[in-house]
Amino acid sequence: MKAAQLELMENTPVASAILRLALPSMLAMLVQVIYGLTDTFFIGQTGNANMVASIALAMPFAMLIQAFGNIFAIGGASYISRQLGAKNYDEAKRTTATVFYLSILSGVIITIVVFFLMKPVLTILGTSPATRDYTQSYLSILTMFSFVQILQVVLAGLIRSEGATRQAMNGIFIGTGLNIVLDYLFILRWGWGVEGAAWATLAGNACGVLYYLFYFVGKRSLLTLSIHYWGPDKRMMFEVLAIGLPAALNALVMSVSHVLTNNIAVQYGDETIAANGIMMRIVGIVLFLIMGISQGYQPFAGYNYGAGNFERLKKAFHVTLGYASGLALIFCGLFYLYRNQLFLWFLPNQEVAHIGSQMLSAFLIAIPLFGLHFTIAMTFQATGKALLAFLIVLARQCLLFIPFLFLFNAWWGFEGYIWAQPIADVATVILSVCFFVYFLHHLPNSHTAAESSRPS
Repeated sequence: MKAAQLELMENTPVASAILRLALPSMLAMLVQVIYGLTDTFFIGQTGNANMVASIALAMPFAMLIQAFGNIFAIGGASYISRQLGAKNYDEAKRTTATVFYLSILSGVIITIVVFFLMKPVLTILGTSPATRDYTQSYLSILTMFSFVQILQVVLAGLIRSEGATRQAMNGIFIGTGLNIVLDYLFILRWGWGVEGAAWATLAGNACGVLYYLFYFVGKRSLLTLSIHYWGPDKRMMFEVLAIGLPAALNALVMSVSHVLTNNIAVQYGDETIAANGIMMRIVGIVLFLIMGISQGYQPFAGYNYGAGNFERLKKAFHVTLGYASGLALIFCGLFYLYRNQLFLWFLPNQEVAHIGSQMLSAFLIAIPLFGLHFTIAMTFQATGKALLAFLIVLARQCLLFIPFLFLFNAWWGFEGYIWAQPIADVATVILSVCFFVYFLHHLPNSHTAAESSRPS
């Protein structure tokens, strides 16, 4: 690593170091939030609630892409950060190149599979006769270039693994800026509808990927994408998949839960699907910003864990938790004050706004806990605690939410439907804290275990 990055990881005061690492990641995630909001906003300006619903129905596919990207972005970044901390630079380079080419392969496979199964996919997503054609048009375009979307996620994660969070932010910023401009042109000026939204998203992703490729080719990184470093082995793949699969499972299970949510929402009308889609974009603002803080914390935690500096790791956890929780409380207040206006801003439809404000009001009990949940989850990912990370991921969107969704909806109808997710989030945080207490109990207090994180 460069001397400045080493100084940041090893000697800079923790509060300052986390802030310097987190701010670029937060800006990157904020830009990514805008990325997600853009399609919904511009489609909403057409006044067509069915088009807005189709974007919400397609969201699980975007999460599926995120899931595959997270396998290599989070799993690879965790292993690479630990190898850099242990001074194993060749292994870090080899891991970077390997996950890059595996990412491309996974994107090609997704494209082939989804195109052959498009009709059953549309049925599973919960499309109605009014939304089916719109959803198919949107998905068909995105599916053609799945590998581009995966690469944007993966390359940003690989760059963050060496602490270059500003460069990771730049790629997302470039892509989002182009997406906003093209959304305006394609949707409002030229009337392409959901197809215009898909093409704008794709063009933005492609530009972000090109920026990241130039970052590696320009020799600004210690890491490399050179095919000469391709070389997967059992240890590397175990380390990447052990962290990457639980992280991917988070997005995958979220995708499944959104499919189930939309299928249940159909019984309450397409306006409910549209309202739920808008609400997820709104909640995504604070969710992604907190994820940005935790992503900035991740390389710092992984490096100091790999270096055996456990006291510095603990300090970083408390600082990150403070930043994330404070941010969550601020947004919780803002969402409460402007809950109705937020929905009308996206779509001038009073029925959708009324339904959405009810959903958002219920979600407010979970938002203050996001900071604790994601800081704990990122600690487990950064330190290679695959089983703990896996259990937290599985609990939030599968073991707890899915049973709550069906039971609450059956018992209390619409009220049960909107309360299932926030109650599942609260229960998940309680479980996460129990796991974290166990983790701290087994964490050494000195550098004596540094060798345990290094290859034998």
